[in-house]
Amino acid sequence: MSSLFLLLVLFQNQSGDLLDAVNSERGGRHWIDQKPDPPKSPAEQAASFRLEPGCKLELVAAEPLVLDPVWIDFDARGRMFVAEYSDYPIGPVNEDGTENKDAPPLSRIVMLEDKDGDGKMDKRTVFADKLQFCHSFMPLMGGVLAGAQTEILFLKDTDGDGVADVREVWFDGFTPAHPQMQIGCPRWGMDNWIYLTYAPGEVRCRRPGFETKEPVKLARQDMRFHPVTMKFETVSGMGQFGNTCNNDGYRFFSTNRNPIMMEVIPQDVAGRNPFASISKRHSDVGPSGGDTKVFPLVTMKSNWLSHAGTHTSACGVTAYRGDLWDESFQQSVFACEPVGLLVTRTIVTPQEDSPVLAAKRAEAKADFLASSDTWFRPASMRTGMDGALYLADMYRMWVEHPKFLPPEIAAQIDWRAGEDKGRIWRIVPEENSSPSQKYVAPESADDLVAMLSDTNGQRRITAQRRLVENADAGVADKIAALLSSKDSTPFARMHALWTLHGLSQLNDEQLVAGLNDESFHVRRQAAEIARRMPDRSNSVTAALLKRGNDVAVVQHQVALASGQQSTAESVSALTAIAKARATSKWFQQIVLTSSRDCSGAVIAGLLTEPDSFSAKDRAAVGAFLSDLASVVGARGDADEIAATLKAATDGNVQELWAPTAILTGLAKGLPRHRGSMKQKSLASLLSDPLPEMEDVSGSVQKLLLEAADCTVDEDRSTEDRVAAVALLSSQAPKTLTASLEKILSPGQPASLQQAAIQAAGLSAVDLVLDRWNQLPPAVRSQGLTLMLARPATTQKLLDLMSAGTIAPSVVDIDQRVRLLQHRDEKIKKLAGEIFGGVVSANRKAVADEYQPALTLTASKERGAAVFEKTCSKCHKIDGKGNNVGPDISDTRNRSRDALLYDILDPNRRVDPQFNEYIAVTVDGRTYNGLLVSDTGQQIVLRQPEGKEQTLARADIEELQATSRSLMPEGMEKDVTVQQMADLLEFLKAR
Repeated sequence: MSSLFLLLVLFQNQSGDLLDAVNSERGGRHWIDQKPDPPKSPAEQAASFRLEPGCKLELVAAEPLVLDPVWIDFDARGRMFVAEYSDYPIGPVNEDGTENKDAPPLSRIVMLEDKDGDGKMDKRTVFADKLQFCHSFMPLMGGVLAGAQTEILFLKDTDGDGVADVREVWFDGFTPAHPQMQIGCPRWGMDNWIYLTYAPGEVRCRRPGFETKEPVKLARQDMRFHPVTMKFETVSGMGQFGNTCNNDGYRFFSTNRNPIMMEVIPQDVAGRNPFASISKRHSDVGPSGGDTKVFPLVTMKSNWLSHAGTHTSACGVTAYRGDLWDESFQQSVFACEPVGLLVTRTIVTPQEDSPVLAAKRAEAKADFLASSDTWFRPASMRTGMDGALYLADMYRMWVEHPKFLPPEIAAQIDWRAGEDKGRIWRIVPEENSSPSQKYVAPESADDLVAMLSDTNGQRRITAQRRLVENADAGVADKIAALLSSKDSTPFARMHALWTLHGLSQLNDEQLVAGLNDESFHVRRQAAEIARRMPDRSNSVTAALLKRGNDVAVVQHQVALASGQQSTAESVSALTAIAKARATSKWFQQIVLTSSRDCSGAVIAGLLTEPDSFSAKDRAAVGAFLSDLASVVGARGDADEIAATLKAATDGNVQELWAPTAILTGLAKGLPRHRGSMKQKSLASLLSDPLPEMEDVSGSVQKLLLEAADCTVDEDRSTEDRVAAVALLSSQAPKTLTASLEKILSPGQPASLQQAAIQAAGLSAVDLVLDRWNQLPPAVRSQGLTLMLARPATTQKLLDLMSAGTIAPSVVDIDQRVRLLQHRDEKIKKLAGEIFGGVVSANRKAVADEYQPALTLTASKERGAAVFEKTCSKCHKIDGKGNNVGPDISDTRNRSRDALLYDILDPNRRVDPQFNEYIAVTVDGRTYNGLLVSDTGQQIVLRQPEGKEQTLARADIEELQATSRSLMPEGMEKDVTVQQMADLLEFLKAR
């Protein structure tokens, strides 16, 4: 049976097996519908490329000299090493294509040499073979450090024959996800640590002389280790295949849909303030997901049709570190896109107001390199010692793992087609001529010191690495001379600082000089070194804190460092940065990590000139003040609480927006206090004030009355009333009841009513139920959220539904399914009686029942209404809805079959990052959502409508991952077949 005929049968046989039809649309289904192009010769392939003007492509190596190349690097002698990933995608196979687990691994690291000097490789030596899924490595200590699926290996040739005779396991215990997502991609950082991507597992150090007895549990993040001490730890970020450091010392990593990401808040910093909620530690640099744009020369055969025209397999992220192009090109970061048969180029530069770098496409509507050859599979790039760019082209027919495809489709694909091929290309400026610029390997420590000043960044970092590896402190004076030389470049001074630091030879005078350097790039590196020295001297601290008014990327390091020392000078510097960057979400988060013991002082600093914040900035600044005040409350220091209340009620603050934000934050933080202070709410604090509050309690009470008046004053703006209503739970019971009765009356703004219900909590339940029929839908939704959080109020709600007082239809499908699966058997039983039993576990049968939706006449307009009611809590389309679940912005390219089954069986395939978690608190409340942060002290759950719930670990009785999607099964109970047809029409016809 031909592939085309099979595909047609799968699509036509909808009545027999919808799941098969869906699967044939979803993974590889569009790959088998046409005869693939034959592979091209290197010369033919060269003619298929479109390359950015000003550049040219040269063939360096091709089969049989190189096979399956995915990674390139150069050692200090200038020799090219290549990772040949021949295990991809499932390792050795039998004749029938099934996995052969008894055969030895197929991956290799080979050394390629150009013996005749013509710029093309002509000698191949297998440096190491039988490596388990080894896709990456780095030169180290005269050998190679390689990732091998579950291990990190050190390989070295000691007898000079080009073949590794030393093979040591340095780390083991890593847990791979699949061949693109496993430990690997080692890079030497500017800070002399070695960084690797994707390092979850129960990990032990096995390097001889450094063995650890007990494994260390590493989270699903990247890792680093120090090659001298062998200390290892997780770092912020979670990359897949791709890891790079640029000339300025930034590390970038990537995932399939995120071509360039960077760390913003280091892992060791993120958890040091247990009272702050830090939900994210890394950031995209430029667009990600559906916002990325690529311009393939042929149709992309992505595993997801909706990803066409965007990054779907971004990998091999590479910062250019050479010197053959101009300064703008030297700020380039490349991302390979093997599914799109192309490579993108992005120019990254510092921003004036953010620690995150700015990104700009090099060409607005074209990629750096693209090919019409459907076998072209760019995997990664590397800057050579000659300054050229080298590209590893795996040259395979397919780049995907069979596990992501239906078995019957995967079985038809020759996954190893192209295993006997592979190309390596060199990219140089158009006017550059081969052979390449001559590289002379350093022969002495003096040569390495001189190489720190080279114009080629690849040579500079190699020299730094070798000097630190050799631990030759005897050249420290010569390295230090670079710091004071008038002829040295900023790059030379950066490397000199870090090399001295790596040799433990950096003194205070040199570091202070770095902090006062004329280049902000050098100042940033010096500030980072100082940040990593918590016991730094007074002179270094003083010089560091003076940089608090520097450019944003330097302020970033100063703000991080300010949290290490609780001196008046550190607090002053942190406060100044907080005020200057008060509207920046990233700087807010950084300040929060650094203000464990001084959030109250930062608040006071922000309020010295509250009128300096414009009206449009007040929402952001108010949120910042609230977060800081929450830290104050959770910490529970009586003097700090009193000072914070004094700052909030000071006559200098004329408008309510700032003090209400502070009191709201205190109200949120006080219940999280775990110390000896008995007042665990703002209300109790006011009814039984601390001795330290005697001078300010009256002012606070007055402020609360002003806020209460504001909530019911219809002459005030809705924004002001919403801000004031956040304090309802802290009001006296009589005041609270009076305010609620007015706010929950007909004609009041829905946003105000929602905020009131959220703020009042349990105090609002009876009034909400009493006025249920008068409340608009959005307000009822808020009321339902409140009542469903606790078993007692859930029972009350269901009793009213059972009695016919409240219609069961007000409960949406998400809430209904959770009620039907409730842990309380009484609630579960009553929900079954009200809603008609449990959701059918046979999702295929449900999908079969909905097949008519594929052919019914449908309305896009009606479908939009169904989407808004049913899907918009977690998904966004055309700017409407919330980005909580997976990106569905480009569903127009998916078939109706696939969309229908995804909707009706959302748990068939769930990406781990979208697994639902359920948390039950010690006081009986239940929360569900996506786990977006876990610092050890607290977690953050992202819930429908984009809401985030922060829970202290001490308040959590139980936390479980459900292995389910946040999107529940059972939509058929809420959506008719006609409505499903309308929804599909909307999703397809936008």
